[in-house]
Formats: sequence, structure tokens, C-alpha cells
Amino acid sequence: MGDGRAPGGPLPFFRSLRFRVTALVVAVLFAPTLLVLAWLSVERRVLSRLVGNAEFCAREAAAALDEHGGAAAPHGGAAAPHGGAAAPPDARALAAVRAVAEEHLLRLRVLDAAGAVVADFNHDQGTDLSQRIGDLLLGAIEAEALETFDASLGPIAERPEFQAAQQGTPQSSCQLTKNASLLVCHAVHPSRHGYVYAQDSSRRPVAHLLYLRIELPRLVAITLPLSLLLALWLTSRFVRPLEALRRRALAKIHEPTPSADLPLQGSAEMQDVAAAFNALLAALAERRKANEAFVADLVHEFKNPVATIRGCADALAEAPAERERAARLSRLLKESSHRLDTLVSQFLELARAEAGMLHEARERVDVAALARGLVVAMADDERFARVRFTVSGAASARVVGVAYRFESVLRNLLENAASFSGDGGKVHVSVDVVEGRRVEIRVSDTGSGISAEDLPRVFDRFFTTRGREQGSGLGLALVRAIVEAHGGAVSAASNPGRGATFAVELPLAPAG
Repeated sequence: MGDGRAPGGPLPFFRSLRFRVTALVVAVLFAPTLLVLAWLSVERRVLSRLVGNAEFCAREAAAALDEHGGAAAPHGGAAAPHGGAAAPPDARALAAVRAVAEEHLLRLRVLDAAGAVVADFNHDQGTDLSQRIGDLLLGAIEAEALETFDASLGPIAERPEFQAAQQGTPQSSCQLTKNASLLVCHAVHPSRHGYVYAQDSSRRPVAHLLYLRIELPRLVAITLPLSLLLALWLTSRFVRPLEALRRRALAKIHEPTPSADLPLQGSAEMQDVAAAFNALLAALAERRKANEAFVADLVHEFKNPVATIRGCADALAEAPAERERAARLSRLLKESSHRLDTLVSQFLELARAEAGMLHEARERVDVAALARGLVVAMADDERFARVRFTVSGAASARVVGVAYRFESVLRNLLENAASFSGDGGKVHVSVDVVEGRRVEIRVSDTGSGISAEDLPRVFDRFFTTRGREQGSGLGLALVRAIVEAHGGAVSAASNPGRGATFAVELPLAPAG
């Protein structure tokens, strides 16, 4: 085997179901802690994104002010960040700043050289996808508004980030509100018309996560022994009975005739598995009995022609045969050899059909046209000159399969029906497309019918009621094997004294 163990031997512990159940329980126990740690990593990425967005938008807005700025300020105006007098931005420049705020969903304020607010464009939403997931998992987070938090920071002119920008060293910073529910990042960038102050915020579950990071390890330490006990109980409840069932099933290998007697023990699921094994063993036992009967019948069928051939050979060896006697022996040899050849050929065809005909090319076959052609051929057969054949049904019914195999099915059914109809009898074939999904072929006769005790056996190998001289008993077995190899089914119905009907169902070929 591929895992390096002896057939039927135990699995290595790390590949066993016992280990997998234990690992699953422990993984479920540690999953919340791992989720919190992963989420804290996401929070760091969120902070980096907010800072980057604020810095980028501050630069973009400052560039828009410089590009669309108004005329120079009058003499004696306020000093610009780069020297000279600062000109107040005109409406076009402020519209460009507003467009940046709207596009990137944050708050932008235009300041003069002293830090006074010239324009305020607040398009900050304070939310994103990660925050909405946090609301879903941890509950909605109550956070104070950005305006309220910003007011608590005092005048902009006194804030460190603005003072750093005045000194020519622009910088950004981030802050959490007191309840750690709102993260706000600031960035300041100078322009020829003053400064641009950018703020981007997001409601964050940081407080929840920090609390869980401390408390969850304690909870894991408390519940770990209980989890291990749970894993032990699960393995004893499910894994051990499964292993016991496996051992009992493997023990059946060494029994000469395995019986379907595995005990139905344990949980309902384990009883279902044991019952399934018993059903499999019973089916295998039936198949074994059928094969044994088949071999016995085959040997019996071979014995008669072989005995005849041997007797003829002995008779020829004892003394020279007269012309008449030699002719009779020759006829017996020919008939016996022909019977042997027929039996071997039919047996090989049956074996290939029961194997599924894997290597035989398949094509689209119109079984309705095939049935009409065979009915014409059977009507011209001298053996059935006094039997009337009729056909009805669909003009075309296509299936996918091996054409000559379908011909064999129909020919066997027609010959079987004709042989039982007798002189003056009738054989009718109908081919219909049912529900647009399958093809149904029905072959009916007006013969004596099939008795109730024989009806379940008509498709068994070597079963026949016509006598060994008139049939081998392999024809209907071959019909069933071919039909089932094409994904279909065959059945027989009869009212004794009123004939019999054989029905074949096959999947309809897809359109095209």
C-alpha cells in the first residue's frame, strides 16, 4: 500500500481518525485566539492605509490649490509658507480641493498661514469593509463623531502636525479616541495659498480586540482540559467502534465463505455502516453462488458434446466404419463441434458484455430503424414462416452504443418471442420515446407465456424452458448484460396463457 503499512494493519497515529478528531477539537478551541491575532494584524494595515490616504490627499489638494490658485494677495497680506504674501484661494481652487475630498472620502480643510480655516470639506465616512465585518462579528461599535473628536484636539494652529509643517517638516500622525473606537489620521501639506489639513478616520474594534487578546488565552487555558476530554469521548464514541468494525470486516478475508453476520452495534450511524457491509457481503455471496452455478452449468453443457465427440472417436478407432455408419458419426461430430463452438462464442460474448464492453466503439444508433429492418428480416426467415411480425412506434429513436450489440438484443428478443408464439402466432415490436429522456422497446408475443415461478429466472444464464436441443439459455442473459452495459434496464412480464412482453429501456441520445 502507498502509506507503507501492511494490508489491514493499523494506520500511523498521525494519519489516524483518532488524531484528526483530537486535532480538530484543539483547533476549534484555539481558533478565536488566532482570529483575534490575525485581526490585530489587519488593524495595523488599516492604520498604514489611513495614513497613506491622508498624506496622498493632502499633497493632491495642495497641488490643486497651487494649480488653480487665485491672484497674489495685496501688499501687507499674511506670509505664505514659502515666503511672500499668501493669496487666498479662489472658487476654482476650492472646487478642486472638494473634488479630492469627495473622491477619496475624507475630510480636507484649507488653512491660511496662521492656521485659520478658510474652507472645510468633510466627506469622511468613518467606515469600510473590515469595519462592517467587525460590526457583524463583534456587534455594532459606538464611536464618537469625527467632528467631536477633532474639536477635543484644540485649535489647529496649536497641533504638533501643523507646527511641524510651518517649520518646513510636514508630518502625519494617528490617534485613537479615548474608548479606542475611532482611529483618526492627520496629514498637513503646505501650498502657495496656505496649508491643506487632511483627516481620514475609521471606526475600529480595537478596544474589543485588545480585551479579547488578554482574556482569550485565559479562557483557552481553562477549557483545554475539557476539550481534550471531549476529544477522548468522541474517539471512544465513534472511532473505537469504527476500528472494531474494520477489524471484524478484515477478519472476513480469512473465512472460506464470508457470511453477512457483522453485529449491528454502537450508534445508529455505526449500525448503518455495519448493515451496509452486511448487504455487500450478502450481494457478494449471491454473486459467488451464481458463478458457481454458472460454472456447473457450463461444465454440464460442455460434457454432452465432448462425450459425443469422444464416443465417435472411439467408434472410429475400433473398426472401419461402413459408409452409412461413417456418415452418421460425421453428422454427430459436426453437430457436437458446432454446439461447442456456439457455446464458446456465446460465452465469450456474454463475458465481454458483462465486463461493460469497454473497448468497443460507440455511436449514435437509430433503434427504431433497426427494429423495422429486423422485423422484415424475421418475416422472411423460413423458421418463422407462419408467425406474423408487426412493428409500431416512433419514426426515429436514437441511442448511443455499439450498433451490432443492439442488433443482437433485438434479434434475441424477436427469436425468443417467435419460438414461443408457434404457428399462427403474432410478435409485435414497439419503439417509443418516453418523456424526451429514454427509449422504450417492447417485444410482445401471443405464446403460452411464462409461469410465475419461472419469470424471475428468465434472464439467468443457462435457464431455458425449450430444452437444451433448442437453446443454450444464454440469449436472454446476453440481452440483459448488453442493455445494462449501455446504462439501461430490461424486464419481463407475462400472464400465463396470454403471451409475454419483454421491455427494454435505454437512455435517449442527446440532441445534436
